[in-house]
This record gives sequence, C-alpha cells and structure tokens, in this order.
Amino acid sequence: MDNLARAEATYAMLAQRFAIPNSSLFYEHVEAKSDDRYCSHLWPYSGVISALNALAATHGARSRYQEALRSVLQGLAAYYDAQATPPGYDCYIRAGGGGDKFYDDNEWLGLEFVEAYRTLQDPGYLAKAEEMLSFALSGWSDAMGGGIYWRQHDDSTKNTCSNGPAAVLALALHQETGRQEYLDWAVRILEWLAPLKSPDSGVYWDSLLQQGTIDKRTFTYNTGTPLHANALLFAITAEQHYLEEARALAAASYAHFAPGDAPSGERLFPDTPWFNAVLLRGYLALYAADPDHDRTYVDAMRRNLEYAWVHARAADGAFSPDWSGRSEVTNPQRWLLDQAAMVELYARLGRV
Repeated sequence: MDNLARAEATYAMLAQRFAIPNSSLFYEHVEAKSDDRYCSHLWPYSGVISALNALAATHGARSRYQEALRSVLQGLAAYYDAQATPPGYDCYIRAGGGGDKFYDDNEWLGLEFVEAYRTLQDPGYLAKAEEMLSFALSGWSDAMGGGIYWRQHDDSTKNTCSNGPAAVLALALHQETGRQEYLDWAVRILEWLAPLKSPDSGVYWDSLLQQGTIDKRTFTYNTGTPLHANALLFAITAEQHYLEEARALAAASYAHFAPGDAPSGERLFPDTPWFNAVLLRGYLALYAADPDHDRTYVDAMRRNLEYAWVHARAADGAFSPDWSGRSEVTNPQRWLLDQAAMVELYARLGRV
C-alpha cells in the first residue's frame, strides 16, 4: 500500500469514528463509551482541515476530498466571533461558550485558508487568510522587544508557536499577493524569534516569558515553522543565507528530535504526530526550494511513517501517537488531532 492509500484509509477511519452525524463538526475524542465524546476544540478541528487540504490537493477537481474540505471550512463558522475587534476564531464552538482566542490557532487556520485557496481557487479563502494574519499581527507589541503573544488578553508569554506560523503565513500571502508588507513582516517576526534558537542544539525553545526568562522546552513544530519560513524566504529572494539557515535547522531538528536511541534502532520522531506534521511541512519546503533537492529529511520522515504503519496502527485503523508501537496501540481513547495528523503526513509524503 502506498502512502496516498494509507492517507485515504486513515481518513476513512477518522470520518467514520469522529464525525458528528448531521454536522460538519467532529468529536475531540473517541473513547470506550460513546457518551464520553464531545465536540472538538478549534485546534484539533484545524487538523482535520490540514488533512483534507493535503488530500484535496492530491486528487482531481471532482474529488470527494474537495467537497469534504469545503464542508469543514464551512463548519468553522461554529467557532467564529464576527463581533470581536478584530474578528477571529474562538478555541471552542460559540454555542458551547466559545473561549479564548489563541493567536497560533488563528494563524494555523490562515495557512489552511491559503492552501484551500490554492486548491479550490476561491478568492474568499485568500481574503480569510489575510484576515487571519491581521488578527495575528494585532497580537504584536513592543513589550519584550516585539513578538506576538500566545493568547489574546494575556501578556504573560510570547511563544515560538505564535510567531513562527505567522511568519510562514505572511510569506504565503506575499507569494499570492505580491504585497511587500507581508514579506517585511515575515522578516521582522523571524528577527524577533532568532534569540529563542538554542545555541547548543540549534532548535527553537518554546517561549519568552514576561519576566524575561525563557521556557527551554523543545517541540518539533517550533523548529518546523522557522525552517519553513527560511525555505520560503530563499525561494522568494534567492538570498543564500536563508537556504543555509533552512538546511541548518533541518539538520539540527533531525539530530535533536530523532537521535536514534530507541530500542528498535530506528530514528523515530517524538510521540507528537501533529507537531511532526508541521516539521514535515518545513522539510518539504526545503526540498522544494533547495537546488540540490536534498531528500534526507523527507525520507527520514517517510521511514518513520512506514514504521508507524506496521507498529503503531491498531486493528481498527487508528494510530498510537508513539510510532515505536511500544505504548497506546490498544488504548481505546483516541485524540482527533493525532489521527488527523497521520492523514496529513501520509498524504503529503504521497505527493513527493
């Protein structure tokens, strides 16, 4: 079975087990008892959009995945606060109380709107992507030297996850519109973010706290977005230092996150599938932009996913987030975001 077929099979499982009947929405968890299910938060819902974007870009114009993509994009209305200034998406459905607005959640959606625009050619999606960048930039302040906060009305932390994807979104919008201000914002954001890169490991730390301390935890997606942004900057400007930085981040992320010390002997990425999918986006952007077409990191992720298919996939078609297969394979509880990420990973790899 090739990776596109794996993506389709995994999406079929996801749709069958997580989709809320007569709705465009999804349950967040599937557990042993159906009454333990509840509607997903925005972040896992965005993962379903990522999965469908990856599938819809692969198949023909009449693809059922394009219709499913339109449906989940329409379902976003359940999370949208049109009366806010600026408008944005709450972390939970408005009918269920809404909740906070996270800058990163809205940035991830902006990237999905750009991808949907590229596949479906509906200019309304491009306008929504620009709206999401405007929302993100409303979270920029001069405090802490600049940067975008993590959550609206919370000045305690500025995170890599709320700045890296904003830079990628600005660059994607520059590619589509040619607007110089988007390119300028991407460079400005990356310049602010640079001190959060560890001089030892070469990967990005998590966040800068209000008191000036740094949360030095590391996650794959926090290196994936600066990697992606640098690859795009090289593609846009042809300036060699951006390519060199993207290559360095790819090498550092592989060394740091997949050191090869697992009992299996495989160089497996951490048990964070969606974060790993964001890192793969960076690897793919580097592969597309690099004149040498270095497939090292894309192929490393491919080997991970082939291993996961054999070792981390349960009989019902759902995946453990632990790709080694040593844990959670038979756990009845599944998280929507983990399963959606596996669809995206297989679909993106199937297109290379």
